[in-house]
Amino acid sequence: MDYSKFFPCLKKLIAFESVRGEAKEGAPFGEQNRLALDYFLSLANEFGFKTINYDGYGGEIIVGEGDEIGIMGHLDVVPVGSGWNTPPFELTEKDGKLIARGVEDDKGPSLLCLFALKELIDEGVKFNKKIRFFVGCNEEDGWKDVEYMQSKTTFPKYGFSPDGNFPATYSEKGMYILKIKLPKMTGFTNLFGGKALNAVCDYATVNVEESQMDKNLIEKLGLKLIDGNTLESVGITAHGSHPEEGKNAFKQIFKYMQERGVNLNGIVEKLFDDGIGLSNYKNEQGVTSISPNLVIKTNEGYELWCDLRVPAPLTAEDLTSCIDKLGLEYSIFEKHPPFMTDKNCFMIKALTDAYSSVTKKDGTPQAMCGSTYARVFEQGASFGVGDDVWPGSCHQANEFVDKKHFLESYEIYKQAIYNLVQ
Repeated sequence: MDYSKFFPCLKKLIAFESVRGEAKEGAPFGEQNRLALDYFLSLANEFGFKTINYDGYGGEIIVGEGDEIGIMGHLDVVPVGSGWNTPPFELTEKDGKLIARGVEDDKGPSLLCLFALKELIDEGVKFNKKIRFFVGCNEEDGWKDVEYMQSKTTFPKYGFSPDGNFPATYSEKGMYILKIKLPKMTGFTNLFGGKALNAVCDYATVNVEESQMDKNLIEKLGLKLIDGNTLESVGITAHGSHPEEGKNAFKQIFKYMQERGVNLNGIVEKLFDDGIGLSNYKNEQGVTSISPNLVIKTNEGYELWCDLRVPAPLTAEDLTSCIDKLGLEYSIFEKHPPFMTDKNCFMIKALTDAYSSVTKKDGTPQAMCGSTYARVFEQGASFGVGDDVWPGSCHQANEFVDKKHFLESYEIYKQAIYNLVQ
């Protein structure tokens, strides 16, 4: 790969602050997402590839002829959050790491795939299949891009998303929104916290009336009092599918309330400490997880929105008797059902063979907690760039990839695409 060309392109792509923004004409997910999409497609045009822009919702790059193989990445990113040591939208190289929001999820891997396609064509490789490479702009917040593109075209039966982990992921947990109605919190107002449903809440606040003020308890729980009467809790963000990797800022807020006599029905012990036993629902595909990441104010009070991940073939219906133990009013909404691909199909083999041939490591396909665009394909897989050595830091502050591993990932993608088009 021509690194002198690639890294300036990555730097420019990273610089678009493509968090979901205000919808405008031609930019349904905000101006920065549209600019990132236009730039990515302009690169593909420069490389000589045919492109389609689906009215700012997403794009498609077409290479080769024959039976179709899909690739689908995304250019949108989660909100920045707190705790960054470098500018999040400025690609920074430090201590052998590439640091920026989107460098792992998913701008970096998507760009690697585009450059891999170009190099294969430049090397004269004959494509016996048609690659349809899609990029979306709403993966992190609703998948409205997928809905729109499905109204305009059909996705191939087989495909992968350059997202998630190597050697390849054949199964993804179901993703649900659990909305819990919080009881009345006497003496507390203006509860606030969370930036995205699929990111562990790293900052929460609540206003405390004088009758509920206990400075010794505030200190004991590691909280801070700001602006006179606002209780502040600072946590550590992580991907919502791996809440154990973060520190949820809501937990200490609710613990304070409980210790001050507010009846939250034991939500700290039952929900945050898994007192109801959700983690007992597990199988070969993984363990059920829950991450309470957003507080939403309603006309009736507050709702706590949780990212609930359920391993296939279980569904949320299998968990209702367990969730009932919360003793609180709740509702469940399905975002993505559990997903599984035949792990012995030709596509999984092409991907895992590529991984093994480049890295000399075991290529046994895995199950994962997250939800990726692999699901747009009937037989799909998520594919990198995390692995057992570099499991990833997406959705966290100081998101990074190891540069050496990142460049090795390029060789994996190139070999995988080669395998698939033969």
